[in-house]
Amino acid sequence: MSLAAFFRPRGVVVIGASTNPVGLGYGVARNLVEGGFPGAVHLVNPKGGTLFGKPLYRSVAEVPDPVDLAVIIVPAPATPQVLEACGQRGIRAAIVAAGGFREAGESGARLEEQVVAVARRYGIRLIGPNCIGVIDTHLPLNTTFLAPPPPPQGEMAFLSHSGALAAAVIDWLQGQGMGFSRLVSLGNQADVSETEMLPLVAADPHTRVVTMYLESVADGRRFVETARQASLQKPLVALKVGRYEAG
Repeated sequence: MSLAAFFRPRGVVVIGASTNPVGLGYGVARNLVEGGFPGAVHLVNPKGGTLFGKPLYRSVAEVPDPVDLAVIIVPAPATPQVLEACGQRGIRAAIVAAGGFREAGESGARLEEQVVAVARRYGIRLIGPNCIGVIDTHLPLNTTFLAPPPPPQGEMAFLSHSGALAAAVIDWLQGQGMGFSRLVSLGNQADVSETEMLPLVAADPHTRVVTMYLESVADGRRFVETARQASLQKPLVALKVGRYEAG
């Protein structure tokens, strides 16, 4: 399935939207609504109510069209059930922000396998888990929970395995005279990898250079070939860490 819904969704649903200003679900809702996303924004919280002038639907099944992308901000153990509901609703792209999966040990790895199994059963493409989401400053689209200000608009795409580092770079960019076109925090890469995402950001007309922070590459041969093809379109700069004990 195409990954286009991650950057050009007609509608986004935030599952786990929160009325608590310090909650991550509040941050995602705020960044979509106040950030100027031109598509539909739907919010889901089982308690109901309103947030940013929008209704809080009690379930994904209640969400009206259009909705192409789900941003899932729920605890890790609840994620398979929520993703199942997304599949039944017909949503085929999802971002899972929660940690507590493979990076947390054997039980988390088993939970991540359940998430992947659900995604494959419904044909859902998945970014994450354990990530901060995606940003397109030109649409604009900001599915992260990060506090304002958003990254400056620019011509540099950034793919990062580390959400914490991506957040730090966003903070550092303020006042540097540079900005992002697109940012993708890939997290555990349970489904979508840097190799799949690279051609999509390289083809973006607002991007002049692609930068990457890589902790591991599952299929090195495929990545090198993909990077070679992408470099015919845009310059690539990649930092690969983890070769030595020091980092």
